[in-house]
Amino acid sequence: MSLDIKRERGGVVTIALDEHEVLVVRSACQQMAELFDSRDGDAPRGGTESTVIPGVLDPFADTAEKSLPDDPALARLLPDAYPDDIEATGEFRRYSESDVIAFKRGNLTTMLATLGDGTEPVRLDREQVHAWMYAINDLRLTIGTRLELEEGYVEQMAALPPEDPRLPLYYLYEWLSALQDGLIRVAR
Repeated sequence: MSLDIKRERGGVVTIALDEHEVLVVRSACQQMAELFDSRDGDAPRGGTESTVIPGVLDPFADTAEKSLPDDPALARLLPDAYPDDIEATGEFRRYSESDVIAFKRGNLTTMLATLGDGTEPVRLDREQVHAWMYAINDLRLTIGTRLELEEGYVEQMAALPPEDPRLPLYYLYEWLSALQDGLIRVAR
C-alpha cells in the first residue's frame, strides 16, 4: 500500500487522494461525529450561560454525572482517567469530557474542511497535519474496537472469506494506518 505523501518547502504537506478515498474518509469522519453526538448531544460546551457574566459559559454548570460510555468504541476514545478510583474518575469526566469531545470534533472538522474532492492533492500546514493525525488515530481506535482487533489481526484478516462484511473495515483500518504512518514520516 503506497500513498503519495510529500513535504514541500515551507513545511506544507501534500497528500494525493482519489475521489473514492475522499468519500470513504468523509463518511468515516461523519460517522465518528455522530458517535460523539450520541454521547454529547447538543449540550453546550462547559454547561449553560452564566448568570454572573451574561453570555459566558459556566464550566461548572454541567453537574450531570457521567460514567464510562456503554459503547465500547466511545469508551476507548473517552477512557476513565483513574480506573481504580470511581469518584475521581467521575469528577474528572464531568469537568473534562466535553472539552475532550470538542477537541476531537475540532480535529474531525479540520480533516473534513481540508479533505477536498480528490481532484487536487490535499495541502496541509503543520497544525492541520496534527489535526489529521489525531483524527486518524481516533478513527483507527474506533474501527479497531468495532472489529475487536488483537495481536495477529493480520492473519485473522487474511483468513476471512471475500464475502465477509468485516473485510472492508479491515482494509480501511490498514489504509488509515498507512496514511498515519506516512504523515508521521513527513511531519518529522
